[in-house]
Amino acid sequence: MINEKNETEKTTVHEEPRRMSDEDVREYHGLTLNEQGEEERKEEPHESIHIEFVDIKTIPWWKKALYIAGIVAFLALVLAVAWFFVVWGALIFLAGAVVYLLKKYVF
Repeated sequence: MINEKNETEKTTVHEEPRRMSDEDVREYHGLTLNEQGEEERKEEPHESIHIEFVDIKTIPWWKKALYIAGIVAFLALVLAVAWFFVVWGALIFLAGAVVYLLKKYVF
């Protein structure tokens, strides 16, 4: 008797299925059914990953010049640091070689 009452309560509420609009689909977060009645879950985009493609032809010429100037400045900085290490490394090597030769042959 209690089971029959629960079953009748479940079946008394009858709502016609409706088709969601495209906007409803975009804004809906949760479970939906496709045309075949199968479950579909909307995949949530990963917030930490964002890929954007930029067409180089649409960038203004001054931004292109600014990017190129930035790249040139970065390369100049890298070359200056490398030159600094090479020159000072060579000076230290030569000083060490002179000290070695002086110790070996003079002292």
